[in-house]
Amino acid sequence: RALDQEFIAYGETLERVEVFKYLGQLLAFDNNDLQAVHSNLKKARQVWARISRVLQAHNASHRVCGMIYKATIHALLLFGSETWCLTPAALKSLEGFYLRAAWRMASTNKPQREADSSWRYPDTPAVMEEVGLHPIAHYVEVRRQTIASYIVNWPIFDCCVNGERRRGTNPHLWWWEQPMHLDEVRAGAQALAMVANPEDAVNGEG
Repeated sequence: RALDQEFIAYGETLERVEVFKYLGQLLAFDNNDLQAVHSNLKKARQVWARISRVLQAHNASHRVCGMIYKATIHALLLFGSETWCLTPAALKSLEGFYLRAAWRMASTNKPQREADSSWRYPDTPAVMEEVGLHPIAHYVEVRRQTIASYIVNWPIFDCCVNGERRRGTNPHLWWWEQPMHLDEVRAGAQALAMVANPEDAVNGEG
């Protein structure tokens, strides 16, 4: 029904687009974040191709490479991920780039070519441990928790969480259905409110 609506501003019909860039992030008309993920991956690959060459030329240690990677590439790769609804396919795309970058930074846990021309790949946890990184899902969850702490106690958030899907709604994953510790976030937000407004806390408000 939403696609049948027509919006008019100053007497002119507004153009309907499938993807719109807002504050540097791609927003899709069907609430699918896959295009935003692919856009971030493209930018991250371009920047990492330049930075990794510099790191190799200066023979930087794997730990230093990991720190620089988190300080630069994460800002591009995970931009806007606080509000993403990540499907398994989208998360797999992020993990693929992330793991290949970790292989390039590592010095011990790297893919090795065997005598029969086959490849032997190291264990992912060992690679991440060597370069000092966590799985990509960990960083996405940390960003979600940060945003959740601002909105978790808003009445409109409860309306969304407790609402029911309308008939005919696409069965996609909602943002609040992803891995998050909402109870811990609520407790933390209430504790901060009590510290900021002690009088309201004594009166049972806030």
